[in-house]
Amino acid sequence: MLTRRHLLLPVAALLLLAATGCSPAPAPATVGLQRDGAGYAVVVPLCPKGQVVTVSVYDTTDRAADWSISSDGTHGTLDRFPLFTTPPGWTAYHSGLTALKPDTKYHTAFTALGNTKNSEFTFTLTDLHTLKDGEVLTLTDDGTTTLPADKFRTAALKLC
Repeated sequence: MLTRRHLLLPVAALLLLAATGCSPAPAPATVGLQRDGAGYAVVVPLCPKGQVVTVSVYDTTDRAADWSISSDGTHGTLDRFPLFTTPPGWTAYHSGLTALKPDTKYHTAFTALGNTKNSEFTFTLTDLHTLKDGEVLTLTDDGTTTLPADKFRTAALKLC
């Protein structure tokens, strides 16, 4: 016979796992952000099995301040484009965010065809300002990190 205590044990175990930080690791990103002259660019690897189909950036304190675009996955050889633009073959869904502000946390999310995991990470304008030429801000198994562009592309293509 199941007692109340038997029913509470699984709940207590889940709460303990959540409290100790034992949760699934976020999926490493197949997309990153990079300095691009005076601005920033979204870097998209050319995945043979699945193209990136959505890119979103939003202010973590104001969800109305967001920028989101999508593609049908047939954008061909596009491998980077300026942040807050809508490249050919893509559609803008939200454009309430047009610039990044200091002291604000932003969340970015990416979805790819052929990849069951969405990639996402949080960043600040300072994170982007500290990027050197040829570096990409992205998510790895170790969290949000900076990688040289060639290492980013190699790692991202393994996830495609």
